[in-house]
Amino acid sequence: MTRTRQLTTLILIAAALLLVAGTALAKQTPEQKCQKGRYDAAAKYAACQQKVVGKWFGGSDFDHAAALSKCRVTYTATWAKLQKKASGTGATCDNPRFADNWDGTVTDRLTGLQWEKKTEDGTEHDKDNLYSWSAAGTGRGNGTAFANFLSALNGGGCFATGCFAGQCDWRLPTISELQTILLGPYPCTTSPCIDQAVFGPTSTSFYWSATPVATVPDYAWLASFFSGLVSGYAKGNSINVRAVRAGL
Repeated sequence: MTRTRQLTTLILIAAALLLVAGTALAKQTPEQKCQKGRYDAAAKYAACQQKVVGKWFGGSDFDHAAALSKCRVTYTATWAKLQKKASGTGATCDNPRFADNWDGTVTDRLTGLQWEKKTEDGTEHDKDNLYSWSAAGTGRGNGTAFANFLSALNGGGCFATGCFAGQCDWRLPTISELQTILLGPYPCTTSPCIDQAVFGPTSTSFYWSATPVATVPDYAWLASFFSGLVSGYAKGNSINVRAVRAGL
């Protein structure tokens, strides 16, 4: 085979491969498009949040709460766009963002997270229960660590019965996850800053995240469901918590 024929053969093979790739892309299902959109949006959100936190820890003087809010608002607005593109297809994105599971939980189709709905019934789900981040609380409330709350939800582990909503892997959300259920941009004009019709009664107060403040060992990140503020707070203080599980 001459060099010219070899080159021609390689060109034909490359063209065939490009045609196959193009055909596969053209046949992408509505569900595949939905999932790609969800993951792409989540990646951009994570990068945006990391950039803001890095700038803040780097000593820049700026309104970090407003900057984090901008990341979140851009991310959560993605659902309406995905929903519009998926209209009539039956894909996951062809649904409202939140789904009530009728078992005390709600699923967020954008993030894939399953959230605990709060109550006003005096149980472990009561919106007024307060927990410290660390073992020994020094702030208001009973001072019990949030680990005890999660233990109650998880039934003592998956080898025991009684796990909340049939799931034994409940945890505290990261600070990025916690922000996704805030209702409006910072500063929030709705009090509490959450859709109570979806998530149940909610205290207009701070909620712990599972994310420690990297530069201050005694602090962890929290979010205010009064104003939408995101900040750090001493782990010994007792405030609200909302459990979550799963995710992208």
